[in-house]
Amino acid sequence: MLPDGAHARESDWTMFFLNQKAPDESGKVAADGLPLLYVLNLVRTKHDKEVRRGAIVKAMAVCTRHRFIHIYQAILMLALENYYRAPTEDTLAELYKSANQMDLACMPQLSRHETTILRFSDDQNMFEERFMQLENERKLLDSLVRDSERLDLAQDSTLAEITAGDDTGAITRRGTVSDVSASRMRAPSTRNKDRRFFDTEIVYSGVKLPIRVPMTVYPEEIGDFSLIQLLTTFGGSLPATSGSKNTHPHLESSGQYTHPIILLMNGLLTQKRIIFLGHGKPAGEVANYVLAAVALGSGGGGVLRGFANRAFPYTNLTNLDTLLSFSGYIAGVTNPAFEEHPEWWDLLCNINMGKITVSPALLMPTGGGSGGGHAKSQTESLRRSLDSVSLSRNRSFSSREGKPDKWNNLDTDFIQDLMLAIERHYGEVAIRAKVENYVRHFMSLVPLYEYERDGLTRLGDPAHIAAAEKTGVDGYCISPGDKESREREIGFYQNRIEGFIGTQAYDNAVADYQSMHASSFIRGIDIAHMVYCLRNSTNLDVNEVEAIYKHLDEQVVTDEQVTELLASLPQSQGGLQPLAYGFYHPSLAIRLYTVRLFEKIEGNQAGARYVRSTNFFHQCAFSNLRHAFAC
Repeated sequence: MLPDGAHARESDWTMFFLNQKAPDESGKVAADGLPLLYVLNLVRTKHDKEVRRGAIVKAMAVCTRHRFIHIYQAILMLALENYYRAPTEDTLAELYKSANQMDLACMPQLSRHETTILRFSDDQNMFEERFMQLENERKLLDSLVRDSERLDLAQDSTLAEITAGDDTGAITRRGTVSDVSASRMRAPSTRNKDRRFFDTEIVYSGVKLPIRVPMTVYPEEIGDFSLIQLLTTFGGSLPATSGSKNTHPHLESSGQYTHPIILLMNGLLTQKRIIFLGHGKPAGEVANYVLAAVALGSGGGGVLRGFANRAFPYTNLTNLDTLLSFSGYIAGVTNPAFEEHPEWWDLLCNINMGKITVSPALLMPTGGGSGGGHAKSQTESLRRSLDSVSLSRNRSFSSREGKPDKWNNLDTDFIQDLMLAIERHYGEVAIRAKVENYVRHFMSLVPLYEYERDGLTRLGDPAHIAAAEKTGVDGYCISPGDKESREREIGFYQNRIEGFIGTQAYDNAVADYQSMHASSFIRGIDIAHMVYCLRNSTNLDVNEVEAIYKHLDEQVVTDEQVTELLASLPQSQGGLQPLAYGFYHPSLAIRLYTVRLFEKIEGNQAGARYVRSTNFFHQCAFSNLRHAFAC
């Protein structure tokens, strides 16, 4: 709560978490236990020559289960100012009472799929009906309360009429009715609000503080950080290595030419110890880099879990023992002493210099990484694919510059896409979506690698993966071009995958897969893969396309199943565009399946908005085909 250098600035913010679970002797983290608590702390310094040391330093913190902890900044500033004037328990009690009286009764509880739909929606009124339902229920309840109060007041006025006469009572009744009518007329309109936020307020010391609660927060998104700031700070620096002749296989996937952001991503996914050092910078700024790194490694906050449990947005030397007890911690510090001890960290991200350094004390993985013990069980197909990629790597170096060609470095497109989007001033949500797609694609390779290496996987259905070698089986189709691309990518990411297997994020991904598989409304087909094929594959034959549309038509029936399908079709990435191509397919069966699927989507509240937002020509094709099939 009192960061280093707090006396040198008027105010500073820090964040830390409670109930973090340290790994046991085997390196595993218990799945049960208390949930994480998120703490937002404000420290202020008021200079006063008459007091000892010439200043008064006080800090105050708010602890909550809400990940959108930044909404409490305003009330914390007012409360700390009041505490300077009246340093009593009553001041803290008033803060506690005001924060807990924030009205969230009309905020709908969205499912994971609904959150994804709203997060990437072009329509700010998405799920308007859910909000209006709760708001109307609140209005009805308030109306009943007012009517009850008016009835009580009318009874009191009747008794007053007996003693004071009818005229006084009439005036009282008229005043009561007019007051109620005026209050109803003053009721604010709830239309045309941005439903990606829930608007409420906190009343503290008679001051109404407007609060906007974000509705689309992912599990690993904490506070109000900037991923763009992280990418721009380290995205333009030169790759840094440990100075050793040997590159670390988990981190430097492209050798000495590994991009710094990829170096950081590799460190996050393979659970390396990462320090963000900001000497002389406010602790709050350093903490934002740590929170952004948590979002980066977790795929925009929505693909992987477990990064927040080992994150320390701000820490110092007094917490060193606790820090070192966490394998793969992500910590923010301002003390330059950490840089002088490379045995404490694996990656050092110097914020002032925009430079990432690999620790010279980092040991090489034994046996080829976390999964090296099973290396002998790799199948012949994987060996051939890896040998092919290795040969391609050797041939792809430019004789003029000595750098890998763009084709070989599979991360190049990702980095270029990110930096181009930042140059074009894309927003935070768009940048995080690109990171989410990148990590999600990487996660799709992990079960394939495990299956080819061991013949089984904990992150997928082996039957689906086996069927992927064929086409048109169980709706899980991979064309020959996709298979070649898959083998090349598995070969490129082999070291990262081996380093990822066995980490806390991997164990959580296994648990999430099992939970998702049990709670999913759509069974037996891979929706995400089907959408990927329709969006990106160019060599699917008619039978494969028909199989996809047929399975979608058969499996997507209920309202919950439509919502799950829409979550795989974010509006920011074209919405229903991949499905709408079926309107123009030469096959009559595919056109019929497409119309029937769109009719089900249109019957869903969110789906109706999806259909209305599609291209005008798609809407005309849908209308004409529906009429033709009806006739």
